[in-house]
Amino acid sequence: MLTSLDFLCTGARWPPEGEEQRLRRYDDNRKLFEDEHAEVYREQMRRIERVIGNFSSVVSYGTVLSYQKLISLKIADLVFGEPPKITAAKSGQQAVIDRILSGTNLLNAAYMCAIDVSRYGDGLLLLGNRGGTPVIDATSPRNWYPVVDRDNIKHTLYHAFGWAHPLDTKRTRWELKVQVHNPEKPEDCEQHRYSLSGSENNWQIGREITSEDEVLLETQLQVCPVFRVSNVLTSDRVYGIDDYQSIDSIISELMVRISQVSKVLDKHAAPSMSGPASALEKDQVTGEWRLKVGNYYPQNTRDDPAPQYITWDASMAANFQQIELLINQLYTISEMGSAIFGDLASKTGTVPSGSALRRLMMSPLAKARRIANSFDPALKGLISACAAIYGEALPVESISIKWNDGLPDDEAENAQIMAVRTGNRPTISQHTAIRRLDGLGETDAAAELEEIRADDAEQDMGSAMPRETLENQSLRKEEQKL
Repeated sequence: MLTSLDFLCTGARWPPEGEEQRLRRYDDNRKLFEDEHAEVYREQMRRIERVIGNFSSVVSYGTVLSYQKLISLKIADLVFGEPPKITAAKSGQQAVIDRILSGTNLLNAAYMCAIDVSRYGDGLLLLGNRGGTPVIDATSPRNWYPVVDRDNIKHTLYHAFGWAHPLDTKRTRWELKVQVHNPEKPEDCEQHRYSLSGSENNWQIGREITSEDEVLLETQLQVCPVFRVSNVLTSDRVYGIDDYQSIDSIISELMVRISQVSKVLDKHAAPSMSGPASALEKDQVTGEWRLKVGNYYPQNTRDDPAPQYITWDASMAANFQQIELLINQLYTISEMGSAIFGDLASKTGTVPSGSALRRLMMSPLAKARRIANSFDPALKGLISACAAIYGEALPVESISIKWNDGLPDDEAENAQIMAVRTGNRPTISQHTAIRRLDGLGETDAAAELEEIRADDAEQDMGSAMPRETLENQSLRKEEQKL
């Protein structure tokens, strides 16, 4: 926990002391997201090696289970896959919001930020002013070092960003670049450069090499440009809790179990045979004994074995039961449930209805709602600040965000609900229905509707028998009677 800017003084260590565990966790989670599991789960390999001996020669991490990446992507999809509807209280203000959404990278940056919230516990959105045009970017929290009040850790005094930068292509000379944002003075940003000595991730800060014209950067903003979104925060934590830490042990164990089963199955993939020695012949070239296939091998006595394939009984039911147990625990602890991973408990190919799917997705939807609630004030603040850059007044209180759940709508179920609520009366015109279902424009939909009405008119004329035909039928009946 950093409570002052003293970690930037000459002779101090970089990265700052006390931040190593957080940064190491970020590196591990980034590797897990990018499917580099073997580098992160080396400790699990050593743990199992103590039980079964030379573990590294028995099991390899050929089976990679990318549950961590899937969880992060699904959370981002549930929050931003179906974009939220952002509206303003007044019609004139809505035009400003539409301009911000179309002119900035807000929703795309928010999607990337949602992935960081899941895998790192915190996500950061940065606002910039580029000549009167707002710019929004998502940045990695790995370079972020918040300075908090010692008496109230929820109060951030400074947002410091620092990263080591090589000065030559051989990466022998490095410098430290630092930006410091003060929420109390958002219009200015301090910039510093320091020389570095030592090795990567174990630097020592040297003298400051900042030029006078680089120290102060004018942001021309009325609010702090750093907008933070956290996953789970408690009263005694500075940084958010990521989604990976609680399920790491389960996923690593799953990978070990499945890899073990795969190795055993590979060993017994090629069948072996047993039989009498007379079934073998010596290869004169290689000197090896091999089976004479297609010959007859008599049994001289009852004790002579008959040639036969050796059948192998794996007896690995306990392994599969353990795998199933671990998967069920993964569903529970990750708060994602089984439905979001594709297990809908329906083996016949049928798809649950909309309401049934939402019941199956209650836990991940609640988790997505929790993250959406964290994004709500950040997005409103960003939109209000972007409007100020454009010279428009758009207070946060006048912005409303309607969050969607990201699940597909069940049109048949919605139609049934509407039919019940309206007493089976139409709720949509034929013209609108044709446009939506067939994707037609106004003119094409009108032409299609005219053809439908013409077909209906022809059918009505054909079903109604002309009067002359009826009279002729009556005359024939009278003649037959006579």
